[in-house]
Amino acid sequence: MFKPEDKLIKLKGKDYLEVKWRIFWMRSEHADWGIETEIVNSAPGAVQMKATIRNKEGQILSQGHKAENGKSFSDYLEKAETGAIGRALALCGYGTQFTGDELDEGSRLADAPVDRKYRELIH
Repeated sequence: MFKPEDKLIKLKGKDYLEVKWRIFWMRSEHADWGIETEIVNSAPGAVQMKATIRNKEGQILSQGHKAENGKSFSDYLEKAETGAIGRALALCGYGTQFTGDELDEGSRLADAPVDRKYRELIH
């Protein structure tokens, strides 16, 4: 049985589970699931990748995106692909609790905050 806590590394002072171990973890539990990647956008020296996780029936379980450029990494294509896979796996529960800042929105929120008074009115 795979134990993710045995494979954690420290990244910026926080526990982090590398994508290679997330893939191993998923495959150890679901050898029949698939990971697909594709280039969504590309420009000279930059790329945006999308990763899709599918179950054995071909149903999409999750998708993740990641963009990188040559200024940050010489192997930006591979970095973007790995990042997209990591995000898709995190959304399936593989590594979510160990992803460090990948899903941390910081000051850039993914959706709009809801006014509590408004929430009370609609519920």
